[in-house]
Amino acid sequence: MPGPPTGNVAVLHPGAMGSRVAGEIASTGREVRWLRTGRSAQTVERARHEGLVPADSTGDLVRDAAVVLSVCPPQGALDIARLVAAAGFAGTYVDANPVSPDVLAEIANVVGAAGAAFVDAGIVGPPPGAARRTHLYLAGPPATVSTVADMCAGTAITPMDLGSRVGAASAAKQAYALYNKGRLALALVAADLAAAHGVEAVLAAEGDRPGAEALRDLEELRRGLGETAWRWGPEFDQIEATLAAAGLDPAAARAVAAVFDRLGLGDVTGSA
Repeated sequence: MPGPPTGNVAVLHPGAMGSRVAGEIASTGREVRWLRTGRSAQTVERARHEGLVPADSTGDLVRDAAVVLSVCPPQGALDIARLVAAAGFAGTYVDANPVSPDVLAEIANVVGAAGAAFVDAGIVGPPPGAARRTHLYLAGPPATVSTVADMCAGTAITPMDLGSRVGAASAAKQAYALYNKGRLALALVAADLAAAHGVEAVLAAEGDRPGAEALRDLEELRRGLGETAWRWGPEFDQIEATLAAAGLDPAAARAVAAVFDRLGLGDVTGSA
């Protein structure tokens, strides 16, 4: 029988998505490390549950690692790249964060200067698991992309090779997020409008129509978006920059970012 896959993996940081991605990779027999310094008790428990191996320094984290996988809120993506580059990592660096073309290029330059190969990536779907459809979009040099795709073999993560143009994976992720998360923000604005006129229950009753499912439980929608606003607001700032770089009108992303920014401050009304 073949032995376990070779090549350790380092993940920064095992949040709700990163921990599940890391756990799937660890289930194949690879050692997957994470940096526990400064992380919360919740993160520690996630990592323990997924069978990840703790490291106490960035040097220990990347030592002998074949791949570093960065899965974090977009506002931390560049700092993580700098941290890994400063540790001298020269393997394959996978940035799976929803960042703009300018930020992505800077990340690629930072890790490339340290000798690492770079793969642009984007995760679409829920955290991977049974009966869940989780895609990992990949773009970059074919051999390097193949290395990352092989890492997903036997897991609930489906790698999707988008070719060699860096930026394609991030753009695919952002395009889906603009639709999928943007419609939730729009549903909340619609709920605020309905509430201002005393017809919120009437709007919720229309949630049984195809495509209007987000309206079924407007209070749950408010709570859920309030919990994720700190990540989704900066994500839409990046989408705004990506739209502008493509010569497209960034107004829609700017408006959605404003909704999430207000949610992050605890304001769940007046989102229009």
